[in-house]
Amino acid sequence: MSVVHHASQGAAARRVADMAAWMERRWVVVAVHLALAAVVVSPIFSVTVLPLVDYPNHLARMYILAHWASDPALQQNYVVNWHLLPNMAMEAFVPFLARFMSIYTAGKLFAAAAILSIPVGTIALRKALVGKVGLWPALTFLLVYNQAFFWGFLNYLFTAGLALLVFAGWIALRERPWPLRAAIFSVAAVVLYAGHLFGLFVYGLLVLGYEVWRIRATPGPVLRRLRGGAEAGIQFVVPAALFVVWTIHNGSADGALTEFGSLRDRLAIFASLTNFNILAVDLPTLLFLACLWPLCRTDETVGLVPSMKIPALILAAIALVMPIYLSGVWGTHLRLPLILAAVLIAGTRITAPDWRPLPYIVGTTLALVLVRTALVTQDWRRVDGEFAEFRQATAAIGRGARLLPIGDLENRRVGGSDLYRMQFGHMASLAIIERSAFVPTEFTGFTMIGAADGVKAIDTPVGDPISAEVLAKYDDPAHSLYPLGHRFERYVWAFWVGWPATFDYAVSIRFSHTANPFPAHLKRLVKGTFFDVYRVVKPGAAPR
Repeated sequence: MSVVHHASQGAAARRVADMAAWMERRWVVVAVHLALAAVVVSPIFSVTVLPLVDYPNHLARMYILAHWASDPALQQNYVVNWHLLPNMAMEAFVPFLARFMSIYTAGKLFAAAAILSIPVGTIALRKALVGKVGLWPALTFLLVYNQAFFWGFLNYLFTAGLALLVFAGWIALRERPWPLRAAIFSVAAVVLYAGHLFGLFVYGLLVLGYEVWRIRATPGPVLRRLRGGAEAGIQFVVPAALFVVWTIHNGSADGALTEFGSLRDRLAIFASLTNFNILAVDLPTLLFLACLWPLCRTDETVGLVPSMKIPALILAAIALVMPIYLSGVWGTHLRLPLILAAVLIAGTRITAPDWRPLPYIVGTTLALVLVRTALVTQDWRRVDGEFAEFRQATAAIGRGARLLPIGDLENRRVGGSDLYRMQFGHMASLAIIERSAFVPTEFTGFTMIGAADGVKAIDTPVGDPISAEVLAKYDDPAHSLYPLGHRFERYVWAFWVGWPATFDYAVSIRFSHTANPFPAHLKRLVKGTFFDVYRVVKPGAAPR
């Protein structure tokens, strides 16, 4: 019996070894990664408007940049000021693509590039570190639908993936003459700076960790090793100068909110790796990835390459202390965990060619990717149908009109989560694309666009739909606690004071309350399934 048992075990081990060897073939590796890439981008091309929180706002800004010169209605509402900013990856591509296709298609192409940049950067980094790719980087495709993507941080995701790619190049060219490396990577650092400042920050942390490891691991005189580290810093001189100039001209000396957040926020940041508001598959995916760590730690044939240990420690430490608000920018705590996971995946070395768990890990990864994308597609198509309903309803809004977004922060669909409600926070910006309307919550001032002189008083650089309760208190400027345009902090201004006199239309986003919140000021034009479009009755035009 024992002989038969051992024989069967040997046969099973040989089958696993044969499977592992087959999976390492180049054509299999290429085919699997291409198939996964096609799968994860399929939800993007299954809808018209991606239901990411900030995406409608970003897309409307791209529309303004692409069509402002030929649209008088846009010109009366917005001004365009092309200049170098540390957050313009989308601006570099989408307005140009919009010359040849619709703004919706151009935005989807960029979104696809943004989420694929992380797997591509991870694959390149793994090639530089390990010498071969294999199927282990397939795990990265489980991370593309993450919390940062849910909020619409496309510029960051695109630039962070590019940072991984540039870092792989830095490792590959590390032994080349330093003047050549300084020239090449100074240009690359400026590109990262222009794409997104936090993407450059990611690259800087990776280079810092790698160079510290080299200083510690390379034999020879200390001064020579330190000189090599100093040479690595030359590439950041120009971006640092650009950042100082931008900070001065951007008015960053003004007070802006910086908030660390609660202990719960600290514990939740690593859940952001797979949190896409679809708990049924987000949680199993996170648990699967978490289980890989102890599995790898218990096998001597699997481990992290030495050069990535210090970069990983630096990323983890800074991720744990990153504020949730940094100088008025929300969501900075969601950005580094994704890069840490990519570095761990890229730097994992499997020395045993027949490592038995690998086929099961790859198979589970493929299954989870398919399930996740299917559920994302289903969810997105539902929300996109609701966006389409609103886009059709904007026909009732006059071109170039001023549109006030109204939303009840406590009002949500029965069974819907808070994150689901947030997906409609910038829906009003679609009226800019459809009707060249002015929407006060469009991102202005710190971007390429600003409010025209005629609407500056009712603009805010950053904002959300205002609640009906607040509007009820501030419809009359004479009784307001603060004036129109009052500046709460650098990016938040009061745009709603005296709103009946300053806005032409209003859209009220509601999932349960159907009553007109201001019968004296609003005349309903369109009654939607979860929103209403109103014409604002000007003071004196009708009795109050």
